[in-house]
Amino acid sequence: MDLLSRSRLPMQLMFGVLLATSPAEAQTEGPEHARQLVAEGARFIQEGRLSEAADRFRKAMKADPNSADAANDLGVVLRRQKNFQEAVTAFQFALQLRPKEARIHNNLALALQDLGRISEAVAAMKRAYALQPDNVTIRRNLGVLDWKLGDEIHQKGDLRGALPEFRKAVELAGETYEPHQLLGSALLENGDFDEAEAELRRALELQPSSGESHRDLGILLSRRNRLEEAATELLRAAELLPGDAAVHYNLGRVLRKAGKANEAAVELSRARELNEKAQAAILAKTYNNTATKLLREGRFEEAAANLKEALRLDPDNATAHYNCGVAFLEINHLDLAVTELKTALRLNADQPDAYYYLGRAWLIQGQPAEAAKAMADGLRLKPGDARAHNVRAVALAAMRQYSDAAQELQLALALEPENQIFRENLVCLERRLYGCELKP
Repeated sequence: MDLLSRSRLPMQLMFGVLLATSPAEAQTEGPEHARQLVAEGARFIQEGRLSEAADRFRKAMKADPNSADAANDLGVVLRRQKNFQEAVTAFQFALQLRPKEARIHNNLALALQDLGRISEAVAAMKRAYALQPDNVTIRRNLGVLDWKLGDEIHQKGDLRGALPEFRKAVELAGETYEPHQLLGSALLENGDFDEAEAELRRALELQPSSGESHRDLGILLSRRNRLEEAATELLRAAELLPGDAAVHYNLGRVLRKAGKANEAAVELSRARELNEKAQAAILAKTYNNTATKLLREGRFEEAAANLKEALRLDPDNATAHYNCGVAFLEINHLDLAVTELKTALRLNADQPDAYYYLGRAWLIQGQPAEAAKAMADGLRLKPGDARAHNVRAVALAAMRQYSDAAQELQLALALEPENQIFRENLVCLERRLYGCELKP
């Protein structure tokens, strides 16, 4: 289950018809002004200033509700900020305005893929391909999505349904190794050894370090009783995929057939260890999923108990450490929350929400400098997180860095203009906290 995420205000696409404008207002409205804003936004994207770019594109949509470029470019920024659902909404709005633009269909497909909605992504990419069949990028993207769709179908146990998708992927994205590897694996499972071997060898030509291709080719060769070749492939797979139980198991069987009993015993023992670890990880995931549900229901003590079991079974599970940190923060066990969130980030530093909650814990503990740093680290990963900007402003204000705090609040308001807490915080900050306090 995905990490527990914070709720946020839905993106408000700003469109509509203004009935009347004053001369001053007219200067900041209309297609020409929208084009200027889009150009500014594009420049900000090049400079990596994504929050400012999003602000320009939203203003462009307000200036010209028919600007498909502004809506598309907003979607591009939101996707880079990992706000995938909001990106989908932006691209869908752009397509209402410009339904025959291939690049927007392509962008929508990629955002749907980010959400794991592979079937919808394939449909969107097919529309892009129909509009621009000679576009190499779109053709390759469709191939990649076809192999992902095939893999999804295969994972559900439908080998017959997966094979056509893998074949289409090979046709469209033949210079990418994954479609060949997946097609070869599916053909091996289907007993089509000759074609499977050809596909797996083609995958290895394209990507010699593909552990999965070496593994599957080794399994195929062992079934054909070509033991020396099989052992070579499986030994290379073991180097590339040291934690893959299937590699060690099949290598053990090949070595045993070749009369190398001691070496075989080592590999088979390693396979058992990895299988036991995998089973523990599955059970830990069950505990973690239960805990995530409990967290959403506000049952924090019960969540913490389930997470303790998850971490006993799988101590290096970054998701469980993160959720445990959230649970401890909610029941005000701040030291434990800090420890768990820091562990989660040590195991996986690409968790902006972990930085957010770590910053909240530091702030409650009266350590605003640590809180501000945690928020800054999180914002580097997720620049469009308005609430992180707000909490960082609170931390900076606690250190009397009022100018920097005001800048953070302005960024938060640019992302969520209607957020009343942000507005009240900015007013309070302008009064230098006289008779008021900032709300994180």
